[in-house]
Amino acid sequence: MRSIDDLKRWKEYGLVLTPIIDGTKAPGVKEGDKWKFDWTDNVLLNSKRLGFFHKESGVFTLDFDDKDYIAHKYLKLFPLTMQDGKKLKDSFVLTHLTYKVNGQGALDFKYPRRAKGKDDGLLIETLSATQTIFTGEDRQEVTNIQPQEVDIKQLEKLCNLTCFFAEVEKEYTSIEGHRDEFNLIFTGCLARLDEQEYPTDLLDKFHEQFLYNVGDTQEIKNRLKIARQRRNLETGKKKVFGITELRNALDAELKAYSLFNAATDTEEQEEDLHKSDPKEYPLIDAGMDELIEYPKVEYLMNPIINTRSFNQTYGWYESGKTVFGLALAMSMCSGHEFLGWTCDKKIPTAYLESELPGDTIKKIRNTIKLGWLDKNLTFDHSNHFCLNQDNLIEAGFKYGFSALAVAKVHGKDAAKDYGRRGREYIENWLNKIEKKTGQKPFYFLDNMTKLSTIDENKAQDWNPFLNWGTDLKHKGFSGMFVHHANKGNDKKGSSGSSTIGRLLDTSIQLTKLDQDYRFDIPGQKSLQSSIEFDKSRGFGGSEWSKKRIITMNEGGEWKHYPYLKQVSFEILKLHEQGLSQGQIREMARNKEIGTPPLSAPSVDRLYLELVKLKLIEKKRETRCWNCGEEISTDEDGSCKLCGTGIPCSKCGKCICERPKQKKNKNVGYKSYDEEPY
Repeated sequence: MRSIDDLKRWKEYGLVLTPIIDGTKAPGVKEGDKWKFDWTDNVLLNSKRLGFFHKESGVFTLDFDDKDYIAHKYLKLFPLTMQDGKKLKDSFVLTHLTYKVNGQGALDFKYPRRAKGKDDGLLIETLSATQTIFTGEDRQEVTNIQPQEVDIKQLEKLCNLTCFFAEVEKEYTSIEGHRDEFNLIFTGCLARLDEQEYPTDLLDKFHEQFLYNVGDTQEIKNRLKIARQRRNLETGKKKVFGITELRNALDAELKAYSLFNAATDTEEQEEDLHKSDPKEYPLIDAGMDELIEYPKVEYLMNPIINTRSFNQTYGWYESGKTVFGLALAMSMCSGHEFLGWTCDKKIPTAYLESELPGDTIKKIRNTIKLGWLDKNLTFDHSNHFCLNQDNLIEAGFKYGFSALAVAKVHGKDAAKDYGRRGREYIENWLNKIEKKTGQKPFYFLDNMTKLSTIDENKAQDWNPFLNWGTDLKHKGFSGMFVHHANKGNDKKGSSGSSTIGRLLDTSIQLTKLDQDYRFDIPGQKSLQSSIEFDKSRGFGGSEWSKKRIITMNEGGEWKHYPYLKQVSFEILKLHEQGLSQGQIREMARNKEIGTPPLSAPSVDRLYLELVKLKLIEKKRETRCWNCGEEISTDEDGSCKLCGTGIPCSKCGKCICERPKQKKNKNVGYKSYDEEPY
């Protein structure tokens, strides 16, 4: 029977206690939408069973739930902490380990992931948002130890090993008479795990516990086999068996091996991975190739994005990457043009935002929709799918998105395998959208800093993700990931290895405009950035590949302009008001153009730049050098002497007859009072 001292001790541990309703696993009554926490000692003492809330207590519990009670046998290998167990008919078994939540958070573990209970093969799961019953009736506290802090990553490795060893142990009955051969295969399989992630001494402890569990006491004496197997792997002198041989020996799938994620690169495993592939590549000559109907490549946003493409948008902070991405996605799913690019066909878009809160994303989207009102454009809500951190937490993903790429330093081949879970989540999401809409969606992954744990400067860390994106486009799923710009002095390229751009079709750089280029846009929430392409497959020589300015005001209205300083737009505006080059030059002389004011020669150079950009259609009107009569290119006739000049209608003289004069080398004509020829 529990005592007041017990209650005091548990409370000192930080546990928030609750009575358990008789005949159930539910805690005491709710008060509104919250459980009641402030129970009296008398109630707690007299309740048949007690539990504690995880979140309020700052703890999480590993629940060993194997119906065969095999996974439970490895529980003793876990770090010592608060333990409790269950009374069975003739025995007692440990079932719960409770640890304190630390800076690493709580462990998120469940194997198998989709198992709903013991009957689905559940072995271990983490409890962190409910309550654990730990004392009373059939439950009993085992250790008088408060919940301890633990390395979450190390705890996950122990769970992985426990599940794998439990699966192997359940199939071990068929090995009678072949134990030596089996242990050679088994230790070889274990030896192939990454030694940094799974050190030999750790594997030895689990292997010894396994041998004890199955009653192979003779083999315990030879438990150093894993170390020998690892030496054989290094030297290559002896064959080391792997997971394929182990599965064959047990005639079992052993799905828990995938938990290690440091999957080995043995020949056996490669064969297993590609066992469904044909034995050789096909032989196709050019004549046969002409007859093959390949999937058509079509523009989704002409000319920058097409089907079967893998793309990137990157930029510094405040460059508008997310706003730009959302506006692009909304335009594509609704069939609207964007920044001059045309969208002839609607396509479902899937936007994953890993950093910003859901409410912020919604506000950005509403602002963009506001800018469409004046154009009578509608947003196709049913064709746009969004996913943010809040959505995942609400759905039960305690730590949000799984990484799409993981650094190699986390274990041998970890980048390939640890990131696999996150990538599989994305593919499943895209497949669900395709099933609902009947079309393959275009996806946005915003952003890679949040969605990965890689060393951005190492190509080996990037390669699995980049290869995956390339493979996706060949499956018909085009997409774009969002990344940060390089922090180097040259500010060129996206952050990380130069290998990123090699497999991309389009790479878009956004940069917040310097003050000389910024417009005077009312409101506090305007976007003003430059856009340029450092990868533009298929449109590199077009006008669209040139650097431009893009803006969005707080009313959601988007505009795009040539990449010019604001003083050039001031000159352009004066031209549109009907002022000639000479008149604009005169204003410059009077220090009326620019802040600070520009000189007349500088304004002339900017004016001619606008002419070259064809933003100003310059009428070559001038006066006859001989009599002063105005001459225009609109007049009929050409000079019989030079064939190109237009003779004066008054005196008949042509510019080719003008005596040669020394021109001002800076502006290309004699004086500021004359228009250039």
